[in-house]
Amino acid sequence: MKVTLPQTAIDTLNKIISENNDKPSSIRIYFAGFGCSGPSFGLALDEQNSSDVTFDTDGLHFIMDQAEFAQYGDVTIEDTGYGFRIIVENMPEGGGGCGGGCSGCDC
Repeated sequence: MKVTLPQTAIDTLNKIISENNDKPSSIRIYFAGFGCSGPSFGLALDEQNSSDVTFDTDGLHFIMDQAEFAQYGDVTIEDTGYGFRIIVENMPEGGGGCGGGCSGCDC
């Protein structure tokens, strides 16, 4: 597994970990489901499982379920200034139930 991210994201994630020292320090990358705009991925502080693949960079320890990694591939994390955007190598197509808009889908 490989995770690519800018220094701003590294700094922000290190700050989040230091402010949550009572929680696990591994950063889980996970498939969060489909919404109106398509597939969604998330980040969470979590414990590493035996079924996880890992990647370490700049003092950060990323984990991802082996089956999800096999399906989605390597990950790029973008720092939007308002949060993170997670982009996977093998982005699933479609999945949004609204045909491109959220005006009538109770999102």
